[in-house]
Amino acid sequence: MSRVLLSVCERCEQSRSSTGEALLEAIKRIRRERGLKDLFKVEAVHCLKCCDQPCALELSGKRRSTYTRVDVGVDDAEAVVEAAQLYAALLPGQELSERQLPGDSD
Repeated sequence: MSRVLLSVCERCEQSRSSTGEALLEAIKRIRRERGLKDLFKVEAVHCLKCCDQPCALELSGKRRSTYTRVDVGVDDAEAVVEAAQLYAALLPGQELSERQLPGDSD
């Protein structure tokens, strides 16, 4: 299992209480509480060019499909962490089901 990357747009804003920055912090908190820091990396990105459907995030990894999700809110943070765990466990050539990913596809 190789370490994968979860990128979260820090500039997105669904509402005053649901921003990309708040989503990023919630994901980091849950990842830390569950002891998953070695499983996947979380990074803030300036923009994922999905500004019309905030908040946006992307799962990527070596020899894996990349998934971009939009309309993800702070309330989805736990589901995002669970999806990142599933994504990290994939073997090359395997795919995640759309229903395993929070938000909408880009």
